[in-house]
Amino acid sequence: MLASLRSQTLLPSAVRVWHNGPAFPPRPIEGVEQHWSGEGVGYGEGINQLLARSTAKTCVVATDDVVLDRRCIERLAAELDEHPRAVVVGCALVGSDGRVNAYGLRLTEDWLGINVDRGRSWDDFASAAPRGSAPYLGPSGALFALNREEWERLGGGPLFPRSFFLYMEDVMLGVRLRLLGAEVRFRPDAFATHAWSVATGKRNVEKLRLVERNRLWMLSAARGRAGAAASLPWTALRYGAYLARRGSGERTGNAPRAFWRAVRDGLFTELPTDVSAYLRGCEGRSLPRWCFASLRDQLRNPVA
Repeated sequence: MLASLRSQTLLPSAVRVWHNGPAFPPRPIEGVEQHWSGEGVGYGEGINQLLARSTAKTCVVATDDVVLDRRCIERLAAELDEHPRAVVVGCALVGSDGRVNAYGLRLTEDWLGINVDRGRSWDDFASAAPRGSAPYLGPSGALFALNREEWERLGGGPLFPRSFFLYMEDVMLGVRLRLLGAEVRFRPDAFATHAWSVATGKRNVEKLRLVERNRLWMLSAARGRAGAAASLPWTALRYGAYLARRGSGERTGNAPRAFWRAVRDGLFTELPTDVSAYLRGCEGRSLPRWCFASLRDQLRNPVA
């Protein structure tokens, strides 16, 4: 979903939805512009297509599994008004259990994006959450505001890599923003409830395959294939830590086969051109260390 913002508005000026369903038009929704291509192009490319059809200077990007607080849009518009050089403003996401689902992302040593605040009590977090230029890589891709003028000033192009299809698009966006020195802000009082990972399931092997493949593609674009391969020992340590804490249940399907397919596609096939081009202009730059999570958070199961 893409909602165009007016300055200091309580409601979006336009709402656009990309329909990723089968080859027939979606049912009309009053007040909503719906777009579709007859095929599933994935989350990131769906947002890219909506942006290509919009001339809005500022907008809110959202998945279909969030329910916005009634003042979320108003507060995001205010943040962009007060900080016109900000490229994105991240939001807080709350689960049905009253705990934080996502806020800002940080990286593991092998560049998996994790929500380090996940599982904290929302009541406690909301009163003490870092605000403004907080030390995170970037926002969760499920909900954030975008200043398109600043995005274009930094280099522009597609917001997300098309080839990712699902997962890790927001991590790649955060990496590009930080490497380019963009202003990234966070606003915890702009929040929504989030029923996360409904597309494939929290522990489905297809999610495992896409996450790990896209992670390796991202590392290959930033550090070359050798650099991506060098991350695998850390990945083994990370998964060893997850398996030692089987509190979140078994995966559905054949996890070893899915992981092998991810490594095969991520390291031994040609890197998609849109992925390799995404970090163009960032050569020779490094991410600040505060973009990376603590060792304890890196070894914590990200779906727990």
